[in-house]
Amino acid sequence: MAELKSKLGTLGSCPRASFSLSTLTNYCSDVNSRCNTISKNISEGECFQKLFPSSVEMNNCNHHLQISQKIFAPSNFVHRDLNLRPTQYPVHTQKLGLYLQKQHHLYIEQSALLCNRLPLKCQSQLLAVSFFPRGQVYVRCFCCINQKSEIHMDSAKDSLSPEKVYHSEEFIKKACSFIDKQQWEDLDLVLSGLTPFVFLQLLFTWKADANLALIYFNRAAREQGTEHTIESSCTLLHILARARKYKDVRVQLDHIVSHDNHSIAALFHALANTQNQRSFNPVIVNLLITVYVESGMLAYAVEAINKSQSYGFRPAIFSWNAVLNALVKSSHWEMARKVYEALISRRIAPNIITFNIMIHSLCQEGKFRRASDLLTDMQLWDCSPNVISYNTLIAGYCKKGGVGKMYKANELLNEMLGERLSPTEVTYNTLIDGYCKEGNMAAAFKMLEKMKEKGLSAGVVTYNALICGLCDDDRIEDAFVLHREMQEKGVLPNIVTYNALINGLCKNGQTIKAKELLVEIAERRLIPNCLTYNTLINGCCRNGEMQEAFQLQQIMTEKGVLPNVSTYNALINGLYKKEKMKEASKLLDEMSEKNIEANVITYNVLINALCKQGKTTNAIKLLDEMFETRLSPNHVTYNTLINGFCEEGDLDAAFGVRKRMEKRGRWPNVATYNVLVKGLCRKGRMQDANKLLNEMLEKGMAPNHVTYDIVRNEMIEKGFVPDIEGHFA
Repeated sequence: MAELKSKLGTLGSCPRASFSLSTLTNYCSDVNSRCNTISKNISEGECFQKLFPSSVEMNNCNHHLQISQKIFAPSNFVHRDLNLRPTQYPVHTQKLGLYLQKQHHLYIEQSALLCNRLPLKCQSQLLAVSFFPRGQVYVRCFCCINQKSEIHMDSAKDSLSPEKVYHSEEFIKKACSFIDKQQWEDLDLVLSGLTPFVFLQLLFTWKADANLALIYFNRAAREQGTEHTIESSCTLLHILARARKYKDVRVQLDHIVSHDNHSIAALFHALANTQNQRSFNPVIVNLLITVYVESGMLAYAVEAINKSQSYGFRPAIFSWNAVLNALVKSSHWEMARKVYEALISRRIAPNIITFNIMIHSLCQEGKFRRASDLLTDMQLWDCSPNVISYNTLIAGYCKKGGVGKMYKANELLNEMLGERLSPTEVTYNTLIDGYCKEGNMAAAFKMLEKMKEKGLSAGVVTYNALICGLCDDDRIEDAFVLHREMQEKGVLPNIVTYNALINGLCKNGQTIKAKELLVEIAERRLIPNCLTYNTLINGCCRNGEMQEAFQLQQIMTEKGVLPNVSTYNALINGLYKKEKMKEASKLLDEMSEKNIEANVITYNVLINALCKQGKTTNAIKLLDEMFETRLSPNHVTYNTLINGFCEEGDLDAAFGVRKRMEKRGRWPNVATYNVLVKGLCRKGRMQDANKLLNEMLEKGMAPNHVTYDIVRNEMIEKGFVPDIEGHFA
């Protein structure tokens, strides 16, 4: 072995400041002849590093030479790599001389660190010798140059710069041809040493076919068995966006969002660094925001909107609207206001959709004055309110209800007409429903007439609102008259219509007639829903018809309609009224087994049952349990407990519940005052009862018929005249 090593000797020198084609040719020929010498004396498995000198000198230069030989043998051989470094040579298991003898052509390339294998400031020169099946040899010269040294080629004729090799149209065409023909071995050979990111950047620079870039990208991921870097993914996004392949852009963004755990900052940084300033397509950022919104990742969507300006991106107004709409739908009203304020502060012009979304948001919060102000703010941005703007605001007032809300809603209708906007069926249906829920049926039917005067026909939504209002007003006969009228006019009732009629009948104790409507529902090929059965079950429980109620529960289960918490609430309440405590407890256990969580109504039923049994102290424990399960007790909860303590004569405990109620942000309502006033009267504390009445009136609460009954029966008939003259006239 020592003899063989001595035969190899050392390489000849080359000039310090030049590196010529002839020098390289002579060098490779020298390597070839030496390998011929040693190929007869070595066998597979022997270490080739023992046959080369430990270092290669270039005349008076500190440059180190690295040889990378890639051997692509015929089909009966296996592809091998040989990397020769000054300090460490890997083991090679092929007789290289057999392949070196077949060289016929020599090519030289020069590029600047495409592989990123060496430090930027090192003084070294790398030669990469590649051997092809047909005997061609490619020699690549990668130059790593610091500020003190340069390497030049002898002549321009011998020099092939990056623009002439990797950065050349011929190179890109050849690589794309291999991709198109799926000649992967040839492609791997041509791209030897190039990372997917570098090659994708070349494809982007030379405006290569986006389809081929996508094919290469997917194939590279499969071959590597790992995900691409964020820079590679962003480069592909730019390529696809430039080709207007927005569906493919969306697919890639879906993958990035769902599989890669990249921060917004990292993603935006990569998009900015891989873009071509002249060809950057803003659709990428807009689609990214859309993906975040549709994936329910609202925090990421908001962050993307907020950080976009820092990276020079400017999302379109429809992206802002998508984020705002998603926030409002998920009841993140405060965050929606902040996003809207950011939009205005950046001087991005909102459109009518933006304003309508914010009007809806403010109405949901109950901030009607601010929502109304937006109708004026629109003019500052050259926008005018449309029908949707007014409909949204009207719906807000109608759904909120309360003193003066319907009056304001009606004013908005008149304002619409003044602006020469034509109200739609939605406008009138919203107003009709609002009046019905307020119990003002006269105003509801008057609005129906106005609707007809405008040439609009009442539809199933209109009739359903009126029928519900009549049933709530205990005008069940009038409701059935309207039911017949709608059918005569060709308006077919739906399941909502029948649910309203069933509810009206059950409230009047007509459960038999209500159950008969199930037959009519089946005849019309309508499908009863959970509300249908729950209404019937609740009606039966109110009448004490528990057997019929459980039969209905069985029927709904057989029909594939699963009982919910409302079903169990009705049954448990009915059992408590029948004082069947054990059966009620079994239902509670059944709820737990079926993972049906108790709600506020469930607890109200249980608290009411305990209070009626004189166990209000135990009922208070349920109030504590509600807080533990993050349920918010309502007025019914507190008023039931207060009434329970009053019935037991424990007024201190009753007022203690009131204090707890106020600490939780629930202020006493008329029912609360009625219970406390009655409790004080029964204890003979008439002056305290009178003070409480005045407190209620001073807070602007209107007495109801229960209040009048208490004043008459508990005060006046017992010889006490309350000092509240003028309030009960």
